[in-house]
Amino acid sequence: MKKRILTMALLSLGLSGAASGQSAVTLYGRINTGLDFVTNQGTAEGSKNVFRFGDNRFAGSWWGLTGSEDLGGGLHAVFKLESMFSPATGRLVENPSLFDRYAYVGLEQANYGSLWLGRSMSLTDTMGYYIDPLGEQSIGIGGFAKGRAWGSRANTVTYNSPTLAGLSFRVQNGFGNDANGFQNSRQFSVESQYAIGNLTGYALYEEIRDANGKFSSLYGASREYMAGATYKLNNLMLYAGYQQLVSSGQDTVADTNNPLAATRNQQEWVGLTYQFTPAFQMQAAYFHANVNHGGGVGNLGVIGASYALSKRTTINGTVGAVFNGGKANFALETGDAAPLQGHNQQGGYVGIIHVF
Repeated sequence: MKKRILTMALLSLGLSGAASGQSAVTLYGRINTGLDFVTNQGTAEGSKNVFRFGDNRFAGSWWGLTGSEDLGGGLHAVFKLESMFSPATGRLVENPSLFDRYAYVGLEQANYGSLWLGRSMSLTDTMGYYIDPLGEQSIGIGGFAKGRAWGSRANTVTYNSPTLAGLSFRVQNGFGNDANGFQNSRQFSVESQYAIGNLTGYALYEEIRDANGKFSSLYGASREYMAGATYKLNNLMLYAGYQQLVSSGQDTVADTNNPLAATRNQQEWVGLTYQFTPAFQMQAAYFHANVNHGGGVGNLGVIGASYALSKRTTINGTVGAVFNGGKANFALETGDAAPLQGHNQQGGYVGIIHVF
């Protein structure tokens, strides 16, 4: 696998050098590593603290290839291949998928937008980045949704509109490829964005169906509604957001993430970022979640800071605390080991990001 990736990278560099003015291929990437501490992880022996190596906490690490060919008349053929990996181990995050984030080819025209065919990041993931004050770190918008809004979608056709008078939209359909039913394992989403002056608003709807075409899992096969806004005032950026997950009352089944078979999870958050200098920024946010069927409530407070050593290298630090009420057991970090029901978690991480 390592030889295969290296060969592809070298080929891409060769293609980039040999390309004419009408086409180009670019190799790019990002690496994020650091150290991480979390309290009260639930184990068979009770609550335990952990101090560990922590990669991909501030942002995902990935490498990719992207290219464009000028077809004339403003029309371009485009492609993107992007793979997420763990710097801690050097392994792919979604083994055996080589390109687990993007693997599409399509057409692009400035006046009509672009159409992509192939694996692509979900609209929920990309929109979440813009309305999360922490920029979708491990601590942030993903935690109370238990990663429901994160990740890519397979077998997709994605349309991205041009921006007209501040308004743009995106539509994505992920085919289930099941002869027994068109809706089986299907994903569909639509997102819009409108900017006027320093204010930008966002709205999104996504549905993911199970293998039987039903909404049977609150955090796996469900409907998702998301809305948010940002407002920029000089060096200050203000954020507000709302997210709701809804599954079917008659079809929802209990699972590890949803032991009480809850059918609704509602979340709200506010936050800000402030750019003290061109190199130094701080972030702060408060998130709240409420789960029906006795699933409890969660409250999360986060403070972070980043300092750019250069245009490509940044050091970061983030600390947070999640407070669970009732039978809730939300983890501080998305996808991490959760605390026991009704228990709290605190922690944080420091690290470095380099892009190329």
